Amino acid sequence: MKTPDKKKIYTFFRNNMEYFLVYCLFGWIYESIWCDVIYHRRGFINRGFLFGPWLPIYGIGFFVILGIFTLLKIKKKIPVFIAGAVIATAAELIASYIFDHTFSHKMWDYTGYFMNFQGRIALVPSLMFGLLIFVAICLIQPALIKFQKKYDDSKVHNILFILIALCFFIDLFSRFLLGSNI
Repeated sequence: MKTPDKKKIYTFFRNNMEYFLVYCLFGWIYESIWCDVIYHRRGFINRGFLFGPWLPIYGIGFFVILGIFTLLKIKKKIPVFIAGAVIATAAELIASYIFDHTFSHKMWDYTGYFMNFQGRIALVPSLMFGLLIFVAICLIQPALIKFQKKYDDSKVHNILFILIALCFFIDLFSRFLLGSNI
């Protein structure tokens, strides 16, 4: 039996970890801006439970969405938007019940939003999630793949990846030691 090439394993790990980190970062940016709009606060709001600018739920969500889209063979732009909005809304509804039970308080509240259900989900956030998934699948992901192919063997690319991934893992480990900031 032939052993897998170490470079292929590293490249597979790096590429997928980069996807994860990029979507964690974009999720953090989205949440920070969205909460400024919702709560009408000015200034910085760290929406994550980590110290750094990343929300792991968005990185995980990207892989779930990508997996579902691959299984269902969803590639066209309008179905990506619609399926993304529906899947994200269902996930947000389920997550709201889990968070309520786990943390004993609401993590978000859409009460007052048009077409909301128990303040857990609403039309505008659902449409925003559909738009975000559309942008991720149709625009960002192809650009990331192109970037990774172009700079696959670049030392700068690999060093930056290692440093950023290390910061993420230190942040994650620190939160387990120090507790959540929620």
